[in-house]
Amino acid sequence: MRASALEPGPVDDRLWLRAADALDKPILYRWQVAAYREHIETLWGWDAEWQARDFDKLFAALGPLVIMQRDAGERCAAGYIQTQLRPRSLHLANIVLRAEMRGQGIGTRVLRHLQSQAAARDMAVTLKVFCSNTRALAFYRRLNFQETGRTKTHVEMRWLRNLPEV
Repeated sequence: MRASALEPGPVDDRLWLRAADALDKPILYRWQVAAYREHIETLWGWDAEWQARDFDKLFAALGPLVIMQRDAGERCAAGYIQTQLRPRSLHLANIVLRAEMRGQGIGTRVLRHLQSQAAARDMAVTLKVFCSNTRALAFYRRLNFQETGRTKTHVEMRWLRNLPEV
């Protein structure tokens, strides 16, 4: 059973989420490799077979949602998000944007949507991010995520609605 924290549907007037299907899987995997390979290679080395199996497990367990964008009448897939409903939080397992879609505010709009869903349920949003992913760390901090823990490889973060907005 999938315990996703988000449902397919609108994010705002130009973005919506749709359930990924088997036809989406190869492209989502390519986007994930492009986003994470550098960090994973540095930490553990890249094992392509293991990475593909892990992606397959998460694809089945968390049912990714494809982030769709409508702009000037065009529709395109901008990336994907995987979330998990936990007892006291909505957990962000992955958000991956295509390289050419980054820096356009798409990630901010999708995360604000996740935050609004969490606030409506009086829950936190949690996530883990690679320590080496300084761009993602800065992004989450701009969205008022606070560090709650650290391992050798990851920073654990949490957002609560009662924190002041920036």
